[in-house]
Amino acid sequence: MRFRPLKFEPFPLIGGLDLSTIPMMVKPGRALSAINFEPDTNGGYRRMAGIERFDGRPRPSDAGYSVVIGTVLGPMVVGDTVTGVTSGATGVVVLIASATKFVITKVVGTFVSESFSVGGTTYGTITSAIADNENDLELDATYKSLAANEYRSDIEKVPGSGYVRGVVYYQGNTYAFRDNESATACLMYRATTLGWLEVEFGKEVSFTTAVGEIFEDDVVTGASSGASGIVKRCLLRTGTWSASGVGTLVFDVITGTFSNGEALQVGGVTKVTSSGASSAISLSPGGKFEFDIINFQGADGSERLYCADGVNILGEFDGTRWVPIRTGATVDTPKFVKGHRKHLVVAMGSSVMTSGTAEPYSWTVLTGASELATGQTITGLMPEVGDANFGAMLVLTDDQAFMLYGNDISDFNLVLHSPNSGGRAYTLQNLGISHYLGPRGITQIVASQAFGSFQLSVLSNDIQTLIDQQLNKEISSCIVRLSNQFRIFFNDGTGLIGQVVPGQNSATVKSFMPFDYGTRVMNTVHSSMDADGDERIFGAGTDGYVYELERGTSIDGDSMRYHIMVHFYHSNSLRVRKNYHRTVLQLQADGFAEMRIGYSLGFGKKGIPLTLGQNVDVIGGGGFWDQITNVNVTWDTPYVQEINVKTPGNGDSIAIIVSGRSDKTEPFTLQTCIPYYKINRPDR
Repeated sequence: MRFRPLKFEPFPLIGGLDLSTIPMMVKPGRALSAINFEPDTNGGYRRMAGIERFDGRPRPSDAGYSVVIGTVLGPMVVGDTVTGVTSGATGVVVLIASATKFVITKVVGTFVSESFSVGGTTYGTITSAIADNENDLELDATYKSLAANEYRSDIEKVPGSGYVRGVVYYQGNTYAFRDNESATACLMYRATTLGWLEVEFGKEVSFTTAVGEIFEDDVVTGASSGASGIVKRCLLRTGTWSASGVGTLVFDVITGTFSNGEALQVGGVTKVTSSGASSAISLSPGGKFEFDIINFQGADGSERLYCADGVNILGEFDGTRWVPIRTGATVDTPKFVKGHRKHLVVAMGSSVMTSGTAEPYSWTVLTGASELATGQTITGLMPEVGDANFGAMLVLTDDQAFMLYGNDISDFNLVLHSPNSGGRAYTLQNLGISHYLGPRGITQIVASQAFGSFQLSVLSNDIQTLIDQQLNKEISSCIVRLSNQFRIFFNDGTGLIGQVVPGQNSATVKSFMPFDYGTRVMNTVHSSMDADGDERIFGAGTDGYVYELERGTSIDGDSMRYHIMVHFYHSNSLRVRKNYHRTVLQLQADGFAEMRIGYSLGFGKKGIPLTLGQNVDVIGGGGFWDQITNVNVTWDTPYVQEINVKTPGNGDSIAIIVSGRSDKTEPFTLQTCIPYYKINRPDR
């Protein structure tokens, strides 16, 4: 009898989802179906991190726990607060494991060997209370999850009603916008250790016929009303301070009320004439915020936040006060805002408007302001790569892409770039290169070798069927800097990850994979870097919560489902049957993970049954999901971990399936697949 050698053929798990290539021509390691796996920056497929609600209180994913050994005598239940009779230390019970062991969190103080009480009644004794020191990684993960849920219950929605209208991280604080309970105004809140606190807006008064300049911190007095206040912002929109100047003055507090048409004086000298009574600054409801952080002052730390929502006047925020900026447009409700070449650039309808040069409050040609028309509804603005002397900005519309060239009013030139490559609103992002979602898929725009020209390319042909299914469901987008990712969020709680990294000869290597947050839908998403260099990504939920992304192991306490099916691999011997013995999966993980591992043979042909009695359901697009052999895996120190999967059976190809559903599994990365097989005979 002729001996058939055992062969093995490793291949890396890279390339992302491929729904378009002919099955027998798919590159090894690509995915046939997936959910909640992402392309890892170093190769492989990484089970995604979770999301969790946020309001400034301690984050659930940071929660610690203590395992208490002692004696439980009273009728203690989960949620009780235990107090050390001697130490006075306290903690909240999250698990009662036995009559001699329970787990607590929110520990304040240090327990000693002592009796403990609940509500003033002695319930037992404590021998020891050890913090975050469970050696069994599965138990450790369980305790962390229970502790996280306790902290999670404290975190509240942004006060008000309806969607969270926007969220932004600025100068070390997180701010959110939401309509009030009666939906008559939109309010701004800051996240604090006590939860959401409203940001109070000041007051303003408009003026005309300026004859003298007013400066910040001047005391302004109404000549007839007697009202007075300290000016905090002086906004000159058109004209000059000495001739026909028009603008507004912003105050934190006004004593009294300035009246319409009165002289406004500084030190008894008339400077301007009011063109309306002073009024409280407020925001109308129903908008959707876009932000940019821009420094027009030049000094370090003087950057300010600029906000557009398509409903209100453009706003500036410096961490203390909100400043309405009027452009003078008939309908003055900018939808998008960006800083570009010392200009504040806004989009309203089909118009692009630029402020004066280094003058965000000024919208007159005297200071370099301009307006240009596209003839199409604008869906996004994005500064592009330029050089020291020349600027370029992408102006995206529903159907077309324009490029705004130049530095100021003297050479601004809006040029139609592509008549058939428009993009969807709120999907334009920049990873050093701009990307957006259009009808043809994920589109990239890059500078060509000849400066001043840009080229468009569609990256997502391999997943066009998925794009077609989700088109018109897009709601928001963001970048993930640390992973070089572009993410699009849809209104059904799902989303799409695109990873684009530099390749040889300035090409790009791209991978796309979908994710699912269940019922959590992100109306807007904002990504920024904090002072420690950590990326913070916040989502404005349609349910009223603000969520921090890339945190924890769950979908805000709910189990995360994760699944990936690697494309069938035929070892370059198509229609040659192999006798598969086992398959080795190489992976990396930092802690506890649980998953189900299964496989399919022969491109899933009928007549080639799944083995080991695995009960696998096929759902949507060839994906496999249900009960597969369950493997709980605990890792500690190995650089590369391996799982040996028994895969007996005959077929000309094999596909490995990894899946699970958990609220405590930490991210892990599947790196390499190594099938072991013996050559059998050609298929008949």
